Amino acid sequence: MSYDPKSPPPRPPAKFWKPNLCDILEWYEENLCGADLFDPRGIRVRFAPERFPHMVKLMDATSGKEVTSPQKIVELIRLGKAGNAEFGGYDIERARTLPWILPVISEPTQILEVENPTLWTKPGDTLIIKEFEKSGYRRKVLVCRRVNSGLLVPITSHPLNKENAGKAYKVVWP
Repeated sequence: MSYDPKSPPPRPPAKFWKPNLCDILEWYEENLCGADLFDPRGIRVRFAPERFPHMVKLMDATSGKEVTSPQKIVELIRLGKAGNAEFGGYDIERARTLPWILPVISEPTQILEVENPTLWTKPGDTLIIKEFEKSGYRRKVLVCRRVNSGLLVPITSHPLNKENAGKAYKVVWP
């Protein structure tokens, strides 16, 4: 389905609530990492398990900052050796809106890319944005890194509370 700027934004998918990190990770791996996902341009979007801590903004219990060694942390969560009590929390809104990522990819409102990639220093150079019909945060953004002409790797995802993502990006779709 192509984006029609004249039609009203769709309702977002239902949020889900899985209070345990192990259950959230299981859903993430099954529905995002295990799926063949393509944006409307035909570019594959491939999720990796080690991005899970960034997708939910998992915090270190000691420092209060985002966790380091995400691959190791995912393995500990998967094995049941680390759970909610071992961390300093996570962003509940990011976790509850993980199902929104599927329509963000398949039916985005906009796709933006960095205007000048040679000067870009951040890991994400492509933004896939979807506007939903709801109050508060109406847009969800999936920040990706372009690996090659046919592959994007998600870095993180979060609500977006402004119309555009900044001057460094240009609209490449629609």
